[in-house]
Amino acid sequence: MNEKIKVSTTRLDNLINMTGELVIAQLMVTEEVNTTLVSEHELSRKVAHQSKIVRELQELAMLMRMVPIHGVFQKMTRLIRDLSHKAGKNIDFITSGEETELDRTVVDKIADPLIHMVRNSIDHGIESSEERIKAGKNPAGRIELRAYHQAGNIVIEIEDDGKGLDKEHILKKAVDNGIVEAGQELSDEEIFKLVFHAGLSTAR
Repeated sequence: MNEKIKVSTTRLDNLINMTGELVIAQLMVTEEVNTTLVSEHELSRKVAHQSKIVRELQELAMLMRMVPIHGVFQKMTRLIRDLSHKAGKNIDFITSGEETELDRTVVDKIADPLIHMVRNSIDHGIESSEERIKAGKNPAGRIELRAYHQAGNIVIEIEDDGKGLDKEHILKKAVDNGIVEAGQELSDEEIFKLVFHAGLSTAR
């Protein structure tokens, strides 16, 4: 049976800190054994066993901080439903990888950037149903949110099938909001990165 309990974050952080100190202490003991007591086979065997326990304890302590990203995905589902209704746009929201686990502190920090990117997709990425029909697209726009493991990292992607970024519109909004100066020379990449600025709304 997979039972779950709530753990105080303070106690959890203390456990992780203590585990880190234990790892350091264990490394010091191991170094001492390797340099002065190599012939003591039994002691070396016990230290090796201690090393195994410490590694397992450290892994367990870190796993206690891991939580599924499912809660953030649910928040995005509600957000897209509300924003698409206000914008008068039909949007299908597709998710995958909801059970991917991240450190709880990372999960807490990624919600705001994801909200900003979702707003950008709805504001200036996804067209109205009329525009999409004229362009030969499905009347309903699509936003996909994915989380997955790749080469030891966690990748989170947002993709929409809208018309893309309007460079001139983004730059004009940035100038109007005082984020960049009029006439300032910016590369396309620098202009596109402006959509991540917290003070910039690209809604028309």
